[in-house]
Amino acid sequence: MRLSTQYMYQNNIDSLSKAMSSGNDIYMRLSAGQILLKPSDDPAGASQAVIYQNALSNINQFDTARLYAQDALGQEDTALNSVANLLTKNLAEKIVAGGNGTYSDADRQALAKEIQGIRDNMLDLANGKNQNGRYIFSGYKTGEAPFQADGTYVGGDTAMTQKVAESAEIAVGHTGKNVFMSGTADDIFTALDKAIAALKRPVEGDADREALQSTLDSVNASLSRGIDNLGKIQAEVGTSLQQIESLGFSAQTQKIALQSRLQQTVGSDPDSMITLVSQSKMSEFALNSSMMVFQSMQQMSIFNMLR
Repeated sequence: MRLSTQYMYQNNIDSLSKAMSSGNDIYMRLSAGQILLKPSDDPAGASQAVIYQNALSNINQFDTARLYAQDALGQEDTALNSVANLLTKNLAEKIVAGGNGTYSDADRQALAKEIQGIRDNMLDLANGKNQNGRYIFSGYKTGEAPFQADGTYVGGDTAMTQKVAESAEIAVGHTGKNVFMSGTADDIFTALDKAIAALKRPVEGDADREALQSTLDSVNASLSRGIDNLGKIQAEVGTSLQQIESLGFSAQTQKIALQSRLQQTVGSDPDSMITLVSQSKMSEFALNSSMMVFQSMQQMSIFNMLR
């Protein structure tokens, strides 16, 4: 009888210990907000969780890359709009007016000075920097000004690119060579320089006037093609921005799906938490019951005798 009673006493202590251990384990998981705490809890699940975490990490990295690309393209778009304003805001009319027979040499000199100011402003835009102090139109040579004072392009020949998704890489800028058609027959800075030089020369006869008009007509034709080229580049920037936005929406959808799978795998989803809370209540009930039994047994006279 004494051995049987001692066995019951020890068995109750073991039950109490197990209930406490089980309760502590559940509370640890509740505190962590997930069921899976270590690989040994579920080796397959832990391995799958790592895969999901790596996939989410890659998505986050591309999110950052898209933000960079979006910022770079946005700053380029602002610069291109400013260039477009200079090219289209009465510039063609001013150059046409330079061939007007009623203009005096002094009038043409004044017009040349005005166009020189426009040309200087355009050069400032061509050598513009982004918020990080890098030249917008230098391609990969972002630390060097792309244009010299005479309008010669010395920037990089390759536009900056950025990988914005696992299988998508886009240009996040254009070189000044492409934007201002440097080195071509329609080089914008060369065209403006021709117009300025022609307007500064005195007109002494019909031959001079015809030469002036021919030069101004050629300049206007080059500027017209330059405006068309600029429009195409602005369209490319807009398309790239739309692509980034679309990739962002797709990535967000994928991220939500991966996060849901990760939560289910590690047991941090709402259903798992509800189950864990229920288990904690049951564990608490079991612990209280074991404690009550243990206290009751301690109060029995036979245990007093054992002591």
